[in-house]
Amino acid sequence: MRMHAGEDLAQSTVEYAIVTVALLAIVVALAGIWRAGTEGKFAELAEKSSSHVVTGGGALDAAAGAKDISLY
Repeated sequence: MRMHAGEDLAQSTVEYAIVTVALLAIVVALAGIWRAGTEGKFAELAEKSSSHVVTGGGALDAAAGAKDISLY
């Protein structure tokens, strides 16, 4: 069975479109990661997940801080 030139062109066009969409998705994802990094989102997440974070200055925060220190 022999394929016609038109079928080859159609297949390559579809493959090109799929690869282009995949590369565009990668670029957009990397741009989103870059933006989150420059806005400090990753540092904020790391700070929130740390076991000994103490914010503010109230008595409740001091008690929580003492508990964190004793457990650390």
